[in-house]
Amino acid sequence: MSRTSTARRAAPAPARSSLEGLSVGQLMGRARSSLLAALDAELERFGLNGMQFAVLKHLADGAAGTAADLCRLMHHDTGAMTRLVDRLEGSGLLRRERCREDRRVVFLRLSAAGRAQLPRLRSLAGRVVEAHLAGFSPAEVEALKDYLGRMIDNGRSGAQNHADPTGGKS
Repeated sequence: MSRTSTARRAAPAPARSSLEGLSVGQLMGRARSSLLAALDAELERFGLNGMQFAVLKHLADGAAGTAADLCRLMHHDTGAMTRLVDRLEGSGLLRRERCREDRRVVFLRLSAAGRAQLPRLRSLAGRVVEAHLAGFSPAEVEALKDYLGRMIDNGRSGAQNHADPTGGKS
């Protein structure tokens, strides 16, 4: 037996990835957790966390205007959302504004301080995502966006089919 074959046989097996064998759902959950943990760490210096940033971003983008809208959009319970909004209001980043036509409705508006801080926060969030995509080619990023978009569309179709048991067919 030659030295080469002995050396080859004695080489340690490569370490198994801690992600090997996980399902797509588990991997997506881990990726989300990693992104949120990194975002929370970066936002800490601003006295914010990822959920608070999401609220500010959704309000600024017009995707939500009330706490109820935010709860639906972010899949958050009303009690937790109230506490989150209370903290942001206490920090001076947003304000509550009662609807003139229906006093039961309370709109959430970014304050001047919230609007001023948002560009910096968006930039920071973008850097967190970019760091997670390090080593991906532009084509891989586009493919990932396509795959995730298709999953979202499939989920919407599934939700519509649950609402209409016939699947929209007559």
